[in-house]
Amino acid sequence: MKKLDLKWKMIILLVIIWLVPITMASFIVFFLVSDKMSVQVTAELSLSMNKALYSIETGLDECVNASRNATYFNVISESWSTYKKTGEKQALYDSMTLYLSSQYRFNQNLDTTMVFFTEDPDLFYSTYSSGSSYDNVLYFKNYYLKDALAIGESLDSGIVLYNGGSSLYLLRNLLNDKYKPFAMIVMELNKSNIFDALNTVWAYDEAYVFSGGEQIYGNAVTLPPAFELSKATGGPVVEKFEGKYYVYLTENYNGIIMSYVVRLDSGLLFGEIKATYSFLVIVLAFLIPLVVTLFIYLRKNVSDPVGNLVKAAFEISSGNYGYHITEKSAGSREFDYLNDSFNSMSDELKNQFEKIFVEEIALRDANIKALQSQINPHFLNNTLEIINWEARLNGVFKVSNMIEALSTMLNSTLNRKDEKTIALRGEMEYVDAYLYIISERMGKRLTITKNVDEKLLGIEVPRLIIQPIVENAVEHGAKASAESRISINVYAKDGYMFIEVRNTGNMSPADIAKVEHLLSDDETGEKHHSSIGIRNVNKRLKLMYGEDCGLKVYNEENDTVSLLKLKMGGGRSENA
Repeated sequence: MKKLDLKWKMIILLVIIWLVPITMASFIVFFLVSDKMSVQVTAELSLSMNKALYSIETGLDECVNASRNATYFNVISESWSTYKKTGEKQALYDSMTLYLSSQYRFNQNLDTTMVFFTEDPDLFYSTYSSGSSYDNVLYFKNYYLKDALAIGESLDSGIVLYNGGSSLYLLRNLLNDKYKPFAMIVMELNKSNIFDALNTVWAYDEAYVFSGGEQIYGNAVTLPPAFELSKATGGPVVEKFEGKYYVYLTENYNGIIMSYVVRLDSGLLFGEIKATYSFLVIVLAFLIPLVVTLFIYLRKNVSDPVGNLVKAAFEISSGNYGYHITEKSAGSREFDYLNDSFNSMSDELKNQFEKIFVEEIALRDANIKALQSQINPHFLNNTLEIINWEARLNGVFKVSNMIEALSTMLNSTLNRKDEKTIALRGEMEYVDAYLYIISERMGKRLTITKNVDEKLLGIEVPRLIIQPIVENAVEHGAKASAESRISINVYAKDGYMFIEVRNTGNMSPADIAKVEHLLSDDETGEKHHSSIGIRNVNKRLKLMYGEDCGLKVYNEENDTVSLLKLKMGGGRSENA
């Protein structure tokens, strides 16, 4: 007998048990719920709006307190006083950069933090998060600094929110021991991180924020005429305007009139009325047989088959490749098909794993564990940190910088989080650390240039794929010429990312043959660590992104070019 589709079985059952009872219950519930709608909606909106406001004020308070710390800690004022006595800009730069970075760089609510000295506005220092850049600092200095300093003349010790186009800034004067302003701290707020709490308001559709009646967050909007953005409302207020519902709240925050407006999704606003106690009581008698019947039916036709699939998936995730589902469904073609397909895929996965990945992963894990067993990373990191601070305390900044670069390379190599991929930005930090050490070793004999598309810095790439190529380029270039040149170019084209490393000098025919052997499937022969690194980079890229990706090395004019090709959309996991 031909089995019916699960969809048709459920439709027939639901029509018989659901249609008549639910139709009757819907009419009854409609009249009971309509009277309670207004009170329920208002209470829910008020509660969620107050919760969102609390979250926003917590973020703003954190930024305000962070701005106060610049005065309380006295680091900036003492550094400025020392500079005025000695005129040493490097000492001022070191102290200001260290303080701003340690205090503000990792604050999730801040994109950029700047300090401008009122006596000399061109003398300024800044720090910024990974999502910002120095261009943000220059943009503020060129377009808004003059207005900000003018505001600061009458600001005294208070704060002000300054709207600079697409950015929002918090301004505060820094006072000396005579309570006279000597500098201004400017914080570019992360508006999304602070104001996105409005997204949690019940029935949220779109949000807007105003400061002193001026919009500082959200798309341009025409508000209902009844909204008052100049004085506190005392609580959330709901208004309807041009067929849309809005909830808004205005309050005085540290002397600043802040208004928060949320446009509501009308469909969601009225769509939850059915979930009331009256509805549950009325339809309870109709739901009892339905629940019992559906429970029995779904257990046999859905729950048990799905449980078998879950159990099988757990077996696969536990490493039991080739596991088969032997139980038959109670009468559904869909689950019979899924079971058969799962068994086939399980067999295929087992075959592919045994043929391609077992030896590769085992060898790689053995190499990593062998390396990690030779050193104690915590001891080495702590030792490097002590040496670094000793170097800085003694003013040996060149040694300190080399230690920091070595520490960066060590952390990336050990990979304590066992990450398979990393953002290109992190990969380039590891390469920069390596190049810094090499440039200190080779001095003027090595020239390094980089051209990296900043739009690609957030793209995930396999870990440790660039440094082996750069290392090989340095070794080859140093042999080829007394004055070596290394250039790194990263760009995107036709859905692929290309990482190009150029070095001085052409490969000899013997070198070309050696490279062709390394990039082939033949793993015999060369065991030098740089050669192994080139072979592994090429193999990993092909495993993760397919045979059209990988590494190519060739001569071009007077240079040797190493070109890495990756798919922009990502590839298979290294453990896939």
